[in-house]
Amino acid sequence: MQEYSIPNSFLQEVYFLSQQSNDFHNLEEIMIRGMEKGIKRDYQGAIADFTQVIRLNAYNAEAYYNRGIAYIKVYNYSQAIADFNYALSLENELAEVYFERAKVYLVLNNQSEAIKDLKIAAKLFKKQVNYFLYQETKKILRQIQHLPTIKNYKKYS
Repeated sequence: MQEYSIPNSFLQEVYFLSQQSNDFHNLEEIMIRGMEKGIKRDYQGAIADFTQVIRLNAYNAEAYYNRGIAYIKVYNYSQAIADFNYALSLENELAEVYFERAKVYLVLNNQSEAIKDLKIAAKLFKKQVNYFLYQETKKILRQIQHLPTIKNYKKYS
């Protein structure tokens, strides 16, 4: 009877792949937990969870986007913009990111950047056949193009 042995490199590859699968599952769980914390208004907890996802996968645009939203909620606008910028550097067709970044620019009274982002968001929402957000974006764009400054962020959030 012939004995078969499994090469050590094959076992290492199987272990590596199983660990990647576990890491992916863990990332999803942490993302969901962060979103749940955000819903419960535990924004610092949400930021911590999204940061953990980013540490495990620095190329997760969704984690940067969600952390940016949480940063808005704690009034850390510069960090929110930084996260939105990084998310867009990873995936440049995320309409929601442009939309949220535009709202931050409005809070910071940077109308020109807000208008640029809203135009891009509208184009992307239309391309993605998301007519509700397309219409909402166009409405906000029309409103801010006729105002000298935007003082009340809550009006647009």
